[in-house]
Amino acid sequence: MAKPISSAAYFIAVLLALSLWAGAAFAESVQTGEPGPGGVEGIITHEDGVPVEGADVYFYTDPDKRFRGPADFMAEPTGADGKFITELPPGKYFAVARKRASGSISGGLQKGDLYSRDPAGPIEVSAGKYARADLKLGVMTGNMLLGVFPGKPGVQGMKGLIIERDGSPKKGAYAFAYKNPRMAGKPDYVSEWTREDGGYVLNIAEQGTYYIGARTGFMGVPKPDEPYGRYDGKRGAAVTVSEGGFVSGVDITLKKFNDIK
Repeated sequence: MAKPISSAAYFIAVLLALSLWAGAAFAESVQTGEPGPGGVEGIITHEDGVPVEGADVYFYTDPDKRFRGPADFMAEPTGADGKFITELPPGKYFAVARKRASGSISGGLQKGDLYSRDPAGPIEVSAGKYARADLKLGVMTGNMLLGVFPGKPGVQGMKGLIIERDGSPKKGAYAFAYKNPRMAGKPDYVSEWTREDGGYVLNIAEQGTYYIGARTGFMGVPKPDEPYGRYDGKRGAAVTVSEGGFVSGVDITLKKFNDIK
């Protein structure tokens, strides 16, 4: 009777099989004169340029999925020098990098985790060649915002500042956009968390009229004393976004939620 294979033995067997397959593929390419495998290589660093060890690099073929859910491909974690290299089938890819404090390779990012603020791509991979993709990681100042739309070439949207009542920039807030003027439920779009300068960018997939606000709480109904604001500047209560254009100066002042009328 055959003994069950342990998970460790199974993992080693899989690695051995992949190594044999890679060797056979390489030998075949040499014999036939066809180009060998291609892929992507690069280095992952902190924003100050220091290499990040143990970062995971994910590759997506469709940027419209907002880089959420399972990636199409994933590289091995980066080494102490922050470098990675991985084989990929020919095609176009977008890469993002993350390092979770929990050590997990999936799930929503939490405060303190590292992530690439902007994706790299499109990255063109062809047989026998390795494309380059370097990414810088910032620190999550709050839990992952599931409605963030990272944008792509030609996308439209708006940008501005989120500020306190005294005019000082607000760190750790985010802007959101609704198509419905009631501004209830899950927003259609949200920005990344703001940093020290209070600046935000809302990338929006569809042109149209939007109602804009900002807050510091992580979704749900705002608490009475939560900093919260709605845009009511010179353009009125709504902002109209045209195809391929960005509306600037959409600044939002935060007050206590109970003070919003």
